[in-house]
Amino acid sequence: MLIQKMYRLRPPRWRAFCRCISLLNSESSHKLCKYFDISQSKAEFISLKQPYVNKLDESTLKGLIETVNDLGFTKDVIINDPTMFSIMPITLRFRYKVLEECGFQNITPKHLLTYLTIIKQKTIGYLKCSGELPNIDVEKRLASFMTQWPTSLNNLTFGDNHETTLYNLRLKILQRYLELVLDLSEDEFQRGIKTYPTIKHRPLQTINETLNLLQSVVMIPVKKIKANLYLVHVDPENLKRIIYKFRFIGGIDIKEVLRLHPKLATKKYDVMVEIRNILQAYGISDEAQRRCFDIYTLSPATIRERLEEAKSIPEFKAFLNHPRFLKMIHYKNTAMNRLKNLYDNRKQCLSLNVLSGSSAHYESFQNSPGDRLGKGKDLVFCITESLGNVYSPNQIWKMVKKHPFRFNVPLIQVKFVCQELSRTFDAQDIYENCPILLYPWSKIENMLNNFEEQNSRESLYNKELIDITRISKSQLLSLVVYLLEKKHYFTGNGVWDETVKIKC
Repeated sequence: MLIQKMYRLRPPRWRAFCRCISLLNSESSHKLCKYFDISQSKAEFISLKQPYVNKLDESTLKGLIETVNDLGFTKDVIINDPTMFSIMPITLRFRYKVLEECGFQNITPKHLLTYLTIIKQKTIGYLKCSGELPNIDVEKRLASFMTQWPTSLNNLTFGDNHETTLYNLRLKILQRYLELVLDLSEDEFQRGIKTYPTIKHRPLQTINETLNLLQSVVMIPVKKIKANLYLVHVDPENLKRIIYKFRFIGGIDIKEVLRLHPKLATKKYDVMVEIRNILQAYGISDEAQRRCFDIYTLSPATIRERLEEAKSIPEFKAFLNHPRFLKMIHYKNTAMNRLKNLYDNRKQCLSLNVLSGSSAHYESFQNSPGDRLGKGKDLVFCITESLGNVYSPNQIWKMVKKHPFRFNVPLIQVKFVCQELSRTFDAQDIYENCPILLYPWSKIENMLNNFEEQNSRESLYNKELIDITRISKSQLLSLVVYLLEKKHYFTGNGVWDETVKIKC
């Protein structure tokens, strides 16, 4: 009663927080009941005793059960000691493998839970005296897992190791091995394990297999492995799946891609497959993937979210089928910040390079006077794609290059005008009058409406002696451009809005 009374006295925020915690525990306990066949009360007790259980999703729980089964245990060992929930499945596998390499027999769940104590605090002599470690030459055994280790160094090289720990001995062997295989100096080794501390607890056999794959199969130069020392702790089984099952990115052999972008070797195979499926579902071409291999370093959820957002951002949508579109997705946050800053500075002629290119290129555009696209590639792409890729970029360029202000019109305006004209005119009509795409739609629409009204129509073309009823749609568009430019003495200044001052 007292607790209930106190709860009623709590402010609404506290009660909402309590409800959220209760709901979270309920969901967590439901998952535990589902995968571990335990009662609801026991599941709730574990969720309260070990809060990190609430953070585990179903795939992690299934991976944990699968791991302990592969190691020869039942899932009951996790329930009996819920601390095991806090250890990632891959960590459990590596701990088991390290202890196995060191000579441990009959490895139990307790060994896995007290792994750090065994490895870092207990000496080899103590472990042998206590019977946990058989009376073997541990160093020679560890060295035997290195296939590239010289035979002459398989003997004891560091003196009596009874007073040292397994952690220090493994570190010495690993340092010596990397010194022989990668020509790694002591300073480089120390910096490497400080930057990537998980290397210290990788099984030596795993490291050996990984380096064999990287050097013999992928053919990554030693110099590049040294510069990217995180490659040493890549999972060899996952790397094999990437090499032999994933095989290609954008039509390029995955081994060649890994040589150029070694970071991809650290990605999970299943994640890379999911990313590929997402890109294909959104119609991203192989060429676009070849232009941005780094897209595979993002999470699938992030890529999907950014591709969806791109549909609602006109500046992104204008480049949706561009070969370098994925660069805008990969650097989306940077591109959005640049977009905002440039609009604040009244710059609207934005190219893909400006939004997602180098900082130097962006700063040059930002600091330069005026508002120009720069090169015409993006303009030509925009028009070509808007017309259904019926005409080649060279054909489009020949049609628009004569207009003096072709670089001063925002691409989103060009795309919008083309979309509006396509409702009435076909691609050939628009192609034959490509310069019309540079003019504001409000002016074009007003002119077309005037042609439909008898009084306005007579005032427009009586003096030109044109019979409007006998001209084609293509000629009609030509007439619109002619009349838009007539009052500007055909200087091209008709492309500016009435509210915008003429720019030269």
